[in-house]
Amino acid sequence: MPEATRNSATNRVNINLMGQSYQVPCMREEQALLLEAVALLNQRLDAARAQGRTISRERTALMVAVNLAADLQRARQEVQARNEQLDRLENRLRRLVDMGRGAE
Repeated sequence: MPEATRNSATNRVNINLMGQSYQVPCMREEQALLLEAVALLNQRLDAARAQGRTISRERTALMVAVNLAADLQRARQEVQARNEQLDRLENRLRRLVDMGRGAE
């Protein structure tokens, strides 16, 4: 995508993670999603720090990132399993419809 087009569709969004402020480029239509993701990340970071273990900020962020990646992978697997289940159901319904048409 040309640089001018890409820049015209993006904003710089100010976010705060672990007490640090960042400006993140983000497409306008994805800004709400980004802010929700930041809120989730902050929630998980706060929960990790509240456990009382003394680990570095970087290690805390890394462990939260790994846990979020695992959550994402589980969700992807669940979606795949549901899609496969829906495909089987669709095939069964098609066979039933075809059988019904043959009985007419």
